Amino acid sequence: MADGVFHSYSDLLSEVAARVRGVSGRPYLLGIAGPPAAGKSTLARRLANDLSRVHGLVARHCPMDGFHLSNERLEAMGLRAAKGRIDTFDSQGLLVAVQRLSAKRAFWWPLYSRSRHEPVADGLRITGDEDVCIVEGNYLLCDAPVWRDIGSFFEIRIFVDAPDKVLRRRLLGRHRSGGRNLDQAVAKIARTDLPNARRIRAGKGAAEIVIDGAGCL
Repeated sequence: MADGVFHSYSDLLSEVAARVRGVSGRPYLLGIAGPPAAGKSTLARRLANDLSRVHGLVARHCPMDGFHLSNERLEAMGLRAAKGRIDTFDSQGLLVAVQRLSAKRAFWWPLYSRSRHEPVADGLRITGDEDVCIVEGNYLLCDAPVWRDIGSFFEIRIFVDAPDKVLRRRLLGRHRSGGRNLDQAVAKIARTDLPNARRIRAGKGAAEIVIDGAGCL
């Protein structure tokens, strides 16, 4: 690692495992932020799996996407077309959930259904016995009301980024597989995804560790 930038996943895994083992008062909370399609979910799932399988730790991947506001509520607010923007998430609900993680509470962490395009309340069971919880999502390091409170709970803050051309290619595939035609996908990327990425990158300076989502993963 140099200047907080990891170029090797194995080095990052070893660093995280050492830090988790080096503290008492589990769970250890790790936050992963970055633009859409940068590789956050890939990294979070891989870390959770390898911390469990290789290092014998109880690790959970807790994605932020389950805190999307429902489509019905977005319609009522006139925000359906802006879905994915920072104000289309239940930030207060996410803050409460992160507080429950920190307090070792047992509860259901909501997940997002990409087939239904809706959050599912009883998604992931948190037992309170986890060694490490990896919270992952676009806006976790944003300097905005409620979001900065969420970010204060993380003992490691990681930012995953990739060039816009990589984001465009990945987002195009994601939107097409989700049912949008080519024109709709391109419009969504230009109207919502890339403007969101610019806002998300404003929080990059709050990260202790930066990951190249185009190369390291």
